[in-house]
Amino acid sequence: MGRIGPNILGRLFDEHARALALYARTWCDAPEDVVQDAFVALARQRSLPERPLAWLYRAVRNGAIAAARRSRRRKQREGRAADRESVPRDPGFDAADDRIDAAHAARLLDQLDAETREIIVARLWGGLTFDETARLQGCSLATAYRRYQSGLARLHERLEPPCPTNTTTRPRTSPDPT
Repeated sequence: MGRIGPNILGRLFDEHARALALYARTWCDAPEDVVQDAFVALARQRSLPERPLAWLYRAVRNGAIAAARRSRRRKQREGRAADRESVPRDPGFDAADDRIDAAHAARLLDQLDAETREIIVARLWGGLTFDETARLQGCSLATAYRRYQSGLARLHERLEPPCPTNTTTRPRTSPDPT
């Protein structure tokens, strides 16, 4: 058989993509991505498989199983990182002996803007230098440093809120001796 044409590919997609996504959902959480990858792989074939629908089901199955395996490994890595007693320390964190809840820290990190979060993760967990993080983001060294410092400051504020002060009480004064 000859190379697959766009009409055949489109027809196969229209008729079978939903069923393939449902099939992929058996194994993974991102079935639409797996189906798309399978159709891209089909479009790249030198010739049309003898049974294209069977080929697609096999490609979706293999892709979904691989995606589930990747997801499981990623979750295991994230779990191991979260189980560590504390996050990697940096001069931006003052108390090296403080322990923080990793899940709480991850939630706070997610609240930062994407550029700041990327620099902090690349710097602390990736071990990249400021020069490398600046090149990674396509910004100046000063901008990378500023984002990093401001992000750490925001995390520090949220991790260690200031002690409450009572401004309504007045200091005691000794009674007037006269």
